Amino acid sequence: MNFPHFIWVYRYLWIGPHVLLLAVATVMFRKGLHKHFPIFFSYLLFEFVMCCILWPMAYFRAPAEIYWKFDLFDRAGDIALRFGILQELFESSAAGRTPWYRDLSRMRSRVTLLFVILSTVFFTALYASSLDHPFFRTYAVIEALNVAQCGLVVLLFLWHRFLGLRMSPFAFGIAVGMGLAMGLEPLEIVLRYSVPERMAMVVDMMNMAAYHAAVVAWLYFAQAREKVTSDSTAALPLLIEHAADLGRIAHL
Repeated sequence: MNFPHFIWVYRYLWIGPHVLLLAVATVMFRKGLHKHFPIFFSYLLFEFVMCCILWPMAYFRAPAEIYWKFDLFDRAGDIALRFGILQELFESSAAGRTPWYRDLSRMRSRVTLLFVILSTVFFTALYASSLDHPFFRTYAVIEALNVAQCGLVVLLFLWHRFLGLRMSPFAFGIAVGMGLAMGLEPLEIVLRYSVPERMAMVVDMMNMAAYHAAVVAWLYFAQAREKVTSDSTAALPLLIEHAADLGRIAHL
């Protein structure tokens, strides 16, 4: 692939997925899914709006200091909304309607805090030589939270597996998309610090391609027909069986 084609692919991978986000939001609105996943719906709109701001700034070469401030705002907004989305996914199952769910939530909150602390310690050490610059301090925190969220996506699937619950098709699609969007984050960070600087755009494209796949997954599952099953009802005996043990663990 010659350089002009490479640039066009790079531009598509930046703009294309964000245009598709509107299609996902439209399908969600038409099917009423935005009422069940309001934070995810807000995330779709936020991502589209920020792309409309950041892309022209990059294309017309806005001053770097102004661009990075908007970029940091975008990344911080993504982090906050993704935590909210993960919370929606955890609470979308039958477990959210049980009287002992508060104990489970407290246990999960402790695991989340552990992920955040470990990631923060790792990235503080990684950026130790650059922490004098405020931008590097902010990016270190953002990347630490990104990696922590990768761990939470894995925990989300283990959570439903352990409780014997099955997510709705769209909730499953959101979770798969979140895994694709954030799952390569640790690998991207390793590659960014190990490949030559001229290859940095290739690493970015790898991450963009994963995000594109995530958006396609969201669009597919948003259009998929919801199947009425008795999975949640059938899982209740299993939930009751584990309730006592989980409650004791949560109080440790």
